[in-house]
Amino acid sequence: MANFATHFKAAVVVSAAASSVILATSLADMSDILLLFILGALAGLLPDLDADKSRSLNSLFSIFALCAAIGLPLAIEFHSLLSIWLSGLGVYLLIMYGLKPIFESYTIHRGASHSLLSVLMFAIITVNIPLYLGKGLPFALSCGVMVVLGMLTHLILDECYAVDINNNELKASFGSALKPVATSAPLASVLQIGVVLLGSYLLLPHYEDISEVIRLWQSKLISLPLLPDMDTLKRFY
Repeated sequence: MANFATHFKAAVVVSAAASSVILATSLADMSDILLLFILGALAGLLPDLDADKSRSLNSLFSIFALCAAIGLPLAIEFHSLLSIWLSGLGVYLLIMYGLKPIFESYTIHRGASHSLLSVLMFAIITVNIPLYLGKGLPFALSCGVMVVLGMLTHLILDECYAVDINNNELKASFGSALKPVATSAPLASVLQIGVVLLGSYLLLPHYEDISEVIRLWQSKLISLPLLPDMDTLKRFY
């Protein structure tokens, strides 16, 4: 299995490549592209949410706790600076020392988060969140795509590292990352299916617009030149 550094570096490279395509097609402005790049890089760590005491788990929970601590004063009006500080600190401690240990105790590594169903679930959640915050559908769908790319990069790397090239054999972990559904964790898988169905239902009003956005992406990608214009290059000779 690939380590934390390998997963993160690979996710950064894939996220950067995808962000460059979005930039070249002018489908988002620079601030949104930066957010998409960060999202894709972090999504490369998501499958390791089930790895107890892992760097990925600690990093993701730390980021989530910090975002929640910062976002709470933005969502709820407080009347003093001290109350803002205390509320932020309280949310951070609750997530890191309350929610995180509970999460660790109920998850097993290479379980439900290492599955294609998990990728689908996180993608649908990611699309719904920007829409709920009032963002446009193209940006929301772009967020979902970046999450899919980041998570698939992680899962594919895990499968690649399960192949022992020197001894021409497959390790016992082969097939445990890119599985469609985690049958070894039936409760978690059922919960994931429930989240997918709920998220899909919430997207019902946008289905027709989603197809239009996809057609726009297709036209932009088809018209995107892969190589530079030779006449432009000749000017430098």
